[in-house]
Amino acid sequence: ICLRCSDCAALVALSTNKMLVSRPALSSGLCAKPRSTRGCARRAVVVRAAGAASTAGQKYDYIIVGGGTAGCILANRLTADGSKNVLVLEAGVNGGDLTSVVPAGLTRLFQHPTLDWNLFSAHQQHLNNREVYLARGRTLGGSSATNATLYLRGTPADYDSWGLPGWTAADVLPWFVNAETNSKGASKYHGDKGLMQVESPRYQNELHGAFFAAAAAAGLPANQDFNEWNRPQAGYGEFQVSQKNGRRMDAFATHLKPALGRSNLSVITGARTTQLATESDSSGVRTVGVEYAVGGANGTKATAELAAGGEVLLCSGTVGNPQLLLLSGIGPAAQLAAAGLAVVADLAGVGQNLQDHPATLWAASMKPEYENIAVTSQLLTRDGTIKITNFPNYLLFGRGPLATTGCDHGAFVNTRGDDSDPDLQVRFVPGYALDADAIQSYIKFGKLRENKQKWPAGVTMQLLTARPKSRGTVGLKSTDPFDLPKVDLDYFQDEADLATLKSGVKIARSIAEQAPLNKYISQEGWPGADVTSEADLEAYIRKTACSGNALTGTCRMGKAPTDGSVVSSNDFSCWGVNSLRIIDASVIPTIPGGQTGAATIMLAERAAALLAQGTPVVRGTQQAAPEPVLA
Repeated sequence: ICLRCSDCAALVALSTNKMLVSRPALSSGLCAKPRSTRGCARRAVVVRAAGAASTAGQKYDYIIVGGGTAGCILANRLTADGSKNVLVLEAGVNGGDLTSVVPAGLTRLFQHPTLDWNLFSAHQQHLNNREVYLARGRTLGGSSATNATLYLRGTPADYDSWGLPGWTAADVLPWFVNAETNSKGASKYHGDKGLMQVESPRYQNELHGAFFAAAAAAGLPANQDFNEWNRPQAGYGEFQVSQKNGRRMDAFATHLKPALGRSNLSVITGARTTQLATESDSSGVRTVGVEYAVGGANGTKATAELAAGGEVLLCSGTVGNPQLLLLSGIGPAAQLAAAGLAVVADLAGVGQNLQDHPATLWAASMKPEYENIAVTSQLLTRDGTIKITNFPNYLLFGRGPLATTGCDHGAFVNTRGDDSDPDLQVRFVPGYALDADAIQSYIKFGKLRENKQKWPAGVTMQLLTARPKSRGTVGLKSTDPFDLPKVDLDYFQDEADLATLKSGVKIARSIAEQAPLNKYISQEGWPGADVTSEADLEAYIRKTACSGNALTGTCRMGKAPTDGSVVSSNDFSCWGVNSLRIIDASVIPTIPGGQTGAATIMLAERAAALLAQGTPVVRGTQQAAPEPVLA
């Protein structure tokens, strides 16, 4: 193991095994990677601006608030030609944390002390008054640095249903294609020149094959590629991932890190934006900069100013954007008045239309003779540390259990029996859920390690409402910008979502009963074989439902503010406030049926092309996406 190589160091960071590596061994280059700028001799990444004073006396063409997926893409594209001065303000830490790089590190990212916001919803009236944990990345790269890396676009109908000119499936497909470099190579549905790295899962387990055979026996068709739009989404198959050679490729790695050496780009981490600075004149309200703090509520306060003609690009996410808008007096007038805030722009849609993928799970333990097949048995020793035998396969070939977040095989199913797109996503995990709440299952793993206990072997099917009908809200708990906002998911406000998950449990059981998978199974653990009635299934789901971590929609784009939208679908501009655009998952009108990272990348690339190249969103009935700029 070579501790100078980031990949090797990541494994050391993940494992609690004590490895003695001598200085001679290090200098002899035991790492299989060649000594080059691609391997152990990588240049350290430097975030250019280091404190609040860094913006004093400066003016910026673009101030990007939030260094998540969209923010990283915009920072790269808008600084590429050197003509624009760009500032990125990120509340979290620097990107590239070693725990995040290795996909198997996902088990340590939930409620991480520095990489996660540790955000919980308000008490949910339809979930036995429970709070729901919401995993949100707090680092450069945002949630692309802490998610399950699944790369799924949804279906053509998802985008056609938005009903917005320039945003049909035919409009967005070229942007999906041009944004990526896919391991499958170039085709009508995949690209080979984009910065986003996408590949098929590199870890394979015989339980994946058993799941596929069982799904087929249960009547599901095979789907060779969920991102190819020439077939229905329904079926079982592999979910492609945002990885390269088994390493996580988040937006920091693919877009921001390559741009950090540019003299016209400044990045400040640990910078909490507290308010948008606005002015009013005869032309209306316009944004002139932002106020932010470094070092927390008692830290250094500063202002970043826009140059003439400059713009603020709000990329703080589905939770952060409405909070900042409301704190700045932009939102529903009644809500602002109730909070004692002056109304800068009365915009009723701010914080409305919150969407997510409510989830539950089914799980079963494994027969003793098959225990060693489970991914957790392959990955971990009996006391919960990483098996050192996994390192060579991962370092040399990017394969093995370290290369997976665990849920990159599965299915989409229509539980309603009609010809509409699937309402259920099944994510198959060749390991046993420690808790009926999928997220808590990962968190409980830490307690197993503390007690040096083995992770029991089994199989799990995570069940997600792929196209939810329920809608929630994001509002203020207080006017203190350092308080987290109030997030009301309002899961099961529409009981069709509850019905989907009840059907999901039944479908999971049907798949598990088929001979190819059933031969491995000892007994059902979640929800338990005795949970069979409709009432018992409903009670189980209300007790265990968790977030699919795909929050969208609170600043949705539309045709006019009278339709409840916050942003113009023509140019991402915020209604009623000049020099302000909102660009990230919060503008998505209706959540696609699949994870939302791919859609966020697509819309950020469109916004960047609009700003940097003048490429309009609407050009006739369909526009050609420009060739990607490799930067």
